[in-house]
Amino acid sequence: MTVKMILLAVLCALLIFLSEHNYMDGLDTLLMVVGAASGLILVSSVIGSRSSKVVRKVFILYAPEDTEFVSKLYEALKISPYRILWDKKEVKVGDHIEKKTNQLLASSSDVIFVISSHSTNPEWFEPAFAKVAEQNKRLLPVLIDDSEPPEALKEFMFADFRESFDDGYLSLRDSLREVKRGRPVSKKPSTDEVAAN
Repeated sequence: MTVKMILLAVLCALLIFLSEHNYMDGLDTLLMVVGAASGLILVSSVIGSRSSKVVRKVFILYAPEDTEFVSKLYEALKISPYRILWDKKEVKVGDHIEKKTNQLLASSSDVIFVISSHSTNPEWFEPAFAKVAEQNKRLLPVLIDDSEPPEALKEFMFADFRESFDDGYLSLRDSLREVKRGRPVSKKPSTDEVAAN
């Protein structure tokens, strides 16, 4: 917007200058300036529309004991076109940890849920899963060990990192590329599901 204002001011100044002098001699100059200004306005509009593009945010939810795996996953996902929200990178000194983590979760569109023997502990899993369910986020579970996924996650396809990090990463990346929202998480069946049964 600033570029457009500057160009408009330059054009006005040029017109005033040309009106005081021989207008016909300056017509070629005026046409060149108008052409250049139009080109700059077009370029600034294209750049502005690209910079205003909304970036999808992906929150990683995990048990603290799985930090080593999450660090590796975060590094792999950093090159993706999404903003990866990992509490270790987002929560700064002085932030209220729980409030900041809740803000990160709320601002995300997708949640990577790391399933492990640590995160399947009901004391950790149930409150964490409830937060995701309350906000209807697209859930992308990833399995990193041979633990049994909690009942609430058994109906979801997961990215399997148990045998190969690369294979798990590729399947997760493919799911992230889908722009449509996945099936939101719910704590109880919808009225449609109940009616179908």
